[in-house]
Amino acid sequence: MHVAAYARYSSDAQREASLEDQLRNCRQYAARMGWPEPVVYTDAAVSGARNDRPGYLRLLADAPRFDVILVDDLTRLSRDSVEATKATRRLTFAGVRVIGVSDGLDTGRKGHKAEVGLRGLMGELYLDDLREKTHRGLMGRALDGASAGGLPYGYRVSATGQREIREDQAEIVRRIYAEYLAGRSPREIVAGLNRDRVPSPRGRTWAASAVAGDVRRGIGILANPIYAGRQVWNRSRWVKHPDTGRRVRQERPQSEWVVTEHPELAIVDAGTWAAVERRLRLQSRATGGSAGRPPQHVLSGILRCGLCNGPMVVVDRYNYGCANAKQRGTCAGLRVARAAAEDGLLAAVRARLSAPEAFAEYQRAVQAHLRQSGGEATRRLAEARKWHGNVMAAIRAGIITPSTKADLEAAEAAVREAEAAVKASPARMVPRLRERWERVLADLAGHVRRSPQARAALVDVVGERVTVRYENGDLVAEAAASQLALVAGAGFEPATFGL
Repeated sequence: MHVAAYARYSSDAQREASLEDQLRNCRQYAARMGWPEPVVYTDAAVSGARNDRPGYLRLLADAPRFDVILVDDLTRLSRDSVEATKATRRLTFAGVRVIGVSDGLDTGRKGHKAEVGLRGLMGELYLDDLREKTHRGLMGRALDGASAGGLPYGYRVSATGQREIREDQAEIVRRIYAEYLAGRSPREIVAGLNRDRVPSPRGRTWAASAVAGDVRRGIGILANPIYAGRQVWNRSRWVKHPDTGRRVRQERPQSEWVVTEHPELAIVDAGTWAAVERRLRLQSRATGGSAGRPPQHVLSGILRCGLCNGPMVVVDRYNYGCANAKQRGTCAGLRVARAAAEDGLLAAVRARLSAPEAFAEYQRAVQAHLRQSGGEATRRLAEARKWHGNVMAAIRAGIITPSTKADLEAAEAAVREAEAAVKASPARMVPRLRERWERVLADLAGHVRRSPQARAALVDVVGERVTVRYENGDLVAEAAASQLALVAGAGFEPATFGL
């Protein structure tokens, strides 16, 4: 008997001991049943509404190793009714029993599907109810003029839900507003703050985004109306993405905003605020106000500055540059020509993938995929033929119902589709595999630049951090974990490369 136990708690406000409480129940249950000590999987401070929890994903991946998975109750596995149903179905299909030691769930028991559905629905309704009650309580605080969450820079807590101006930080806020109205950009402002060693809201260096913010969302020092003595609450809400379970921000209509006036919290006067808001809106229209786009360039989010280890971003149409120099002014500002970095890195990858051992690995992976695909098609054909045989056996036995004809037609259609899938097996592509491989390599740069999936595959090869620097006039790039090392003089020349 191979046994696993999974435990989870939702937020930082809960106790770490909650995990041990759950695991103790699971261990005691295993002991009563005469089973061995469970293998433990846990997730701390992660909502059960999310399905990308690391411990949960490891549990599902390892599930075929186990006969039984113990949880304190089904909500520990998931609070999403759909995910809870899918998970228990996958585990049951793999021959794994799921037992809730506190709520009595047992997928080895007849009728467990209805129980899983009901318990999953109850868990989801609990979250909906908790969310509504929390929002209702915060709404009351906001209408009373109290803080409904978050303490902006420039203030401190004076009493429960109450704030007062923190004068040392308020002076910095006034400095930011004055410099912005004098014509300085947020980047120039934060460069001065960092040069003067002014602590940021988080105690580190300042970033331009903390100053500029977002007028539409009312965040950032220049865009937050609290500095003019006006609190705006309920601008947005967070909803769970149906696929990932992650929270996604959605803007609320202005009719739902809760606005209260607090002249005692004003750090800048109304005229200064209005002038700053006008300039911010003009700049937002000039730049299009777009945000949140996926990476637009091959190496965005991959390159790291060899001077400060900060991220490299596109600073103009020709160059990648250090983001710390651009956003914070804390680096001398390394720049790398986009053409040299992109074409050189892709050439090194192409050279490595052209090696015989790389193609051999690719060939093995394709053949394994074809075997799996062919096996799946054959399995579906066997199931379809069995279904058809069962219907025909019922007809021969004289069991005729109003749905018999429809069942027979459906079974015959399933057989035809499965036979077509078997005949369409891609195995005959293997003889031309070398040709296809070389064609992809010849257009590697085009594939990566056109396809986000291909760019993601490049990240799998070179890693998520490629540090660049100059040595004796040559551009040197080194990937993390010794995945890649190459030198660029007149174009990149691969020095060493290993997958």
